[in-house]
Amino acid sequence: MYNPDPEDRKKSQRALAKAFPRNEEGFKNLLHAQLYFAYIPLYVYYMRESFNNYLPEPDVLVKPRGIEFDVVDELVKTAVNECNRGAGSLMTNTYHAKVLRLEDAEQIVTLTEDLNLGELPKTIMPYEIAKSAIIEAADRIAVIDCVCRNTRGEKGCQPRDVCIVIGEPWVSWCLDRDRYLNGHIVTQEEALKILRECHERGNVHAAFFKDIAAGRLYSICNCCPCCCTALLSQNYLTAPMMAGSGYIAKINAEKCINCGLCEKKCNFLAIYRDKDNKVQVNEDLCRGCEACLLACKNDAISLELVDASVLAPLDIKALKAQLNG
Repeated sequence: MYNPDPEDRKKSQRALAKAFPRNEEGFKNLLHAQLYFAYIPLYVYYMRESFNNYLPEPDVLVKPRGIEFDVVDELVKTAVNECNRGAGSLMTNTYHAKVLRLEDAEQIVTLTEDLNLGELPKTIMPYEIAKSAIIEAADRIAVIDCVCRNTRGEKGCQPRDVCIVIGEPWVSWCLDRDRYLNGHIVTQEEALKILRECHERGNVHAAFFKDIAAGRLYSICNCCPCCCTALLSQNYLTAPMMAGSGYIAKINAEKCINCGLCEKKCNFLAIYRDKDNKVQVNEDLCRGCEACLLACKNDAISLELVDASVLAPLDIKALKAQLNG
């Protein structure tokens, strides 16, 4: 367990403050950021609670307990309500993700230098807010427990330590201030191992962006459709929480034996049965997460690139090459 001294906390506080402009909007976002990064379990609890009863099978949620959470309870709830107000639109959504193929995620956790691609184009991140591919101290990586899984208590999926925080000041804030996350520093090789194990389980690799992370990419979560707050709100509230990977699943009708394994493993409710009881892909819902490929035992599914002028992958190597001419 990482146990920072008071000087470390002061350093990470100063680093967080530097990430925001010195104006009224920057100050507002800095305060919100401190609530989010210091009290993520409570923040996500209130996000999930806000729509839990609208789900087909609502969960009994576990609220974080302790005097430190009680003190900030109303502040965090207000911050979550502010975030939720814009969640239904690409124009106003401030907390969202880009689905990654495994190889795209691997590129991010193995960066050998800081990354600054600036604001990503709408063909990659269709959102108006929070879409900057900037990572400082790229080799500084931590793993924390998935707060979405923890929020479901014993029903939450295992393992819990599947969320990868990347770069500063986000890593230090998560480690310095939230002892409930079980956070710890990992090497790039250890981060790769987590990604690959989650991939085998059919999880969604999702690069998360948030306005109060200075609009930047700050984590790669490995999400399951039963626990993930973002996935649940996308699948059942049609909130635009996750942009597609740039790929769409295609089923080869000649190879498909109609077993339905892909339908069971689809993270986005995109695979369905048509009137002839044949398995099909709803391309409007598919986010190209690769889970169906792993599930298919007959090699009947492939991923095809979407038109790059409509949707493109978050491919670091390709984007850096474009940036360098």
